[in-house]
Amino acid sequence: MNPIAIFAATRWELQAVRRGLATDRVATIDGVRCHIGQQGDRTYWLIQTGVGPTAARSVAGRVLKAQPMSLVISTGFACALVPAQVGDLIVGTAVSSVHREGTWTVGSDCVLCDGAVRAGLLIVAQDAGLAVRVGTVVSSGTVVWQAQEKHRLRRLTDATGLDMESAAVAAVAQERGVPMAIVRTVSDLADEDLPLDFNLFLRPTGWITGMQAIIGRPSSLAGLNRLRKQSRVAGGRLTEWFQRYAETDRESHRPSR
Repeated sequence: MNPIAIFAATRWELQAVRRGLATDRVATIDGVRCHIGQQGDRTYWLIQTGVGPTAARSVAGRVLKAQPMSLVISTGFACALVPAQVGDLIVGTAVSSVHREGTWTVGSDCVLCDGAVRAGLLIVAQDAGLAVRVGTVVSSGTVVWQAQEKHRLRRLTDATGLDMESAAVAAVAQERGVPMAIVRTVSDLADEDLPLDFNLFLRPTGWITGMQAIIGRPSSLAGLNRLRKQSRVAGGRLTEWFQRYAETDRESHRPSR
């Protein structure tokens, strides 16, 4: 059976997954570092994409071109667009990109998540006693940091979760004919603003601009501390879920064909 590719954007998200799925070797594919581990007869490839759809598409494209996979999982943190608690799981049924140029629009790139795999993911969550929100996921090319924008996206898309990478990863998986799944944990909620505009950090001089924004707005420090705590909860829940996932029988999660 071909390996399972698990893509996460940041090193913090990847570390949370690696705490749940032990890896024992590293391979480099076209410049992409892949952490590889095995549980029973399953082999996992854990891969950091970087933040945003451009980075995610590039990394996923290079890996999936070089290495056949039986399943692609997009994982990490997400914003809940529906009522939820920090640390809840979001399991995707489908994913689309969203774009903002004055107003929000939905891309024509909807990809369905594999139904048989999703059923298996939900069984794992149920057995672990974890709260789950199931529904569509939308991916934005920018950080959606204000509550009013999150609510606009919810009204437009009726989506359950929001991230930045899943649509790009799903597009590559679809091109390669590989089943797709999304399982993420909630790190921020629809009714809360993030402490500052994190898009500042994604620009070429991002860290300088971002730090200047923090210095110029000392009140953001309390919000950053809150987000750090929420991310720690989300990371812990991600670790817990992947520990349970690795323990399950692979036949329960075989992709449908």
